[in-house]
Amino acid sequence: MNSPILAFVLTLATLCSTATLSQRVYADNTAAASEQLSRKMHQHQVVKGRFEQWRNLTGIPRPIRSSGRFIYWRNHGLYWETQKPISQASTFTPDAIIYWQPDTAARQADRSSSPVQKQISRILLAVFGGDIRSLEKLFDSRWDSEAEQWTVGLTPTATMVKQVIQKITLSGRDYINSLSLDASNGDTTQIHFTDISAFVYPAADDCQYFDLDTSSCPGDKTGAPPANRMEP
Repeated sequence: MNSPILAFVLTLATLCSTATLSQRVYADNTAAASEQLSRKMHQHQVVKGRFEQWRNLTGIPRPIRSSGRFIYWRNHGLYWETQKPISQASTFTPDAIIYWQPDTAARQADRSSSPVQKQISRILLAVFGGDIRSLEKLFDSRWDSEAEQWTVGLTPTATMVKQVIQKITLSGRDYINSLSLDASNGDTTQIHFTDISAFVYPAADDCQYFDLDTSSCPGDKTGAPPANRMEP
């Protein structure tokens, strides 16, 4: 588990604590912004794009840079493929993490004995799927919007989480355009998303990344046309 995105989600592993959501009162504009973003992101069944990631580690003078592509398929998972500087790929499903080998054979994490990995996947899918209510069970949120652009800062509420994460910031328009994480030890991670497009169905070749045979892939076997292209 040494790819850049896994380094990011392992930081989120502390969210596996059994913290429950206390009753909170949000300002009307915050609740409205949350609901609007959730509705907007739930319109997209399949989202594809590219990413660039920079990790600034305490004690290392230069940021560690990586880039690649992603496929988010609602209710199925998130495929994250790092292409540079090395090739690595993983799929985060609601139940497990799938680690892809160079020969494209998949090795799936043990579903019955890895609750931490399951929780990591669920948190990531909540972020990429715009499941604001799930995120607000573990974070306090602060919203800022101007025109069609939005930014939300997520501050952890659980003591254990605070020891590792200082803040997560998401920003975008129709979808997430950037994500940053400030760790309590001074490390920072920044991810920028580009070339983002929404699709009704995944292409047939994409289904294999979600542990599905192409014969059972829904929609046009040649790949459905984009529902729309999202502006940055």
